[in-house]
Amino acid sequence: MLEKGHIFVYGASGVCKVEDICVRDYGAGKKEYYILQPVFDLRSSLSIPVDSPAFAAHARELLTKAEIDEIIETLPNTEAEWIRDDKERIETFRSLLEGGVRKDIAMLIRTLYLHKKELAERGKKLRSTDETIMQRAEKLLYSEFAYVLGIDRKEVVNYIKSKVE
Repeated sequence: MLEKGHIFVYGASGVCKVEDICVRDYGAGKKEYYILQPVFDLRSSLSIPVDSPAFAAHARELLTKAEIDEIIETLPNTEAEWIRDDKERIETFRSLLEGGVRKDIAMLIRTLYLHKKELAERGKKLRSTDETIMQRAEKLLYSEFAYVLGIDRKEVVNYIKSKVE
């Protein structure tokens, strides 16, 4: 069980803080809930049952700075393979996002970035579904990187560039 004040990554909500742990009745009887506050979206909050298997499956501890640097340093040495079939690519990318493995998400961003760059050289753009997935992946990963590194989310790309150059 998490304690009030604990900060961690929760699914697509990103970095969250346990604001409270309380008993609520949302119509199915009284249950204990975590009240989560996404640290980069102060206008929203989440109520998640403490005993929810989905919660346990989507809650992850924050990376350390060393783990972040290790992920970044491995990026240039990994091959980015583009999946040509749209349906297969979108399913694969969504699965990577939902899996929550940060190294996979970083690789996903790199793959999309390189493909976007290649398309731009030919005067073309990414498909909207690819662009949307790239934005979701960047928001999720860069928010965690920014929080752990103590920098603004807008500075994350420059931090990554400084590590790979």
